[in-house]
Amino acid sequence: FIYPVGFAVLAGLVSLLAFALGRRRRAVAWAMIGTLYLWLAATPIVALGLINSLERQYPIVSVDKLPQAQIAIVLAGVSVPSQTFNPYPDLKSGADRILHAARLLKAGKVDRILVSGGRPVSQIDARPEADVIAGFLKEFGVDEARILLETGSRNTHENAVNSLARMRAGGFTSALLVTSALHMPRAAAVFRKAGVTFTPASIDSLSSSIEARSIFAFLPNSQALDSSTRAIKEWIGLLVYRLRGWA
Repeated sequence: FIYPVGFAVLAGLVSLLAFALGRRRRAVAWAMIGTLYLWLAATPIVALGLINSLERQYPIVSVDKLPQAQIAIVLAGVSVPSQTFNPYPDLKSGADRILHAARLLKAGKVDRILVSGGRPVSQIDARPEADVIAGFLKEFGVDEARILLETGSRNTHENAVNSLARMRAGGFTSALLVTSALHMPRAAAVFRKAGVTFTPASIDSLSSSIEARSIFAFLPNSQALDSSTRAIKEWIGLLVYRLRGWA
């Protein structure tokens, strides 16, 4: 209920309850608060500001400017497992992570790719996402012998802990961390806390897809609402991780 849509629904319910109890001023106030929050979150200018507050912390760097490392750690959360009606897994937003890992390997920046990602919490019978991503990497021409898998993690904290264990088991001491620019602040904080030696290799910028230089920057749309929600999720996630001692 902290996210814009959830908060707007909650505010609407509170407004209806207040109206039913005869507290019209309070009802109007809650309705206005919920509407204003939803409107602001859905405007491109606000969405861009929220996204930039995260993405500018670890901007995308061209491959030639990144240092050498032994492995590239690719974080999952970018694919949907195959279904009975679709034998092929689908890619979601953030799938640039997979292509970027292959790009780093092809450029000679790393020798191996470690894919970190287990089964979705809501789909315990599904394949681990690391397996799904490995399939895409092989389709992109990556040699299977160069792909390592970590299939037990369900969140970013477990990504870090399990990846560190996998690195130690393989004798790896340096890595390029590949994830979306929006997610990198939380991922970097968690991996650093876990003791992983890495260099951020951000990719998949959301800010580049938002047009905020015209009158339309102040008119709400669904893309801006989705982007704002994702940015709010990352800030809340970072706060929660710090409170739990994970970042």
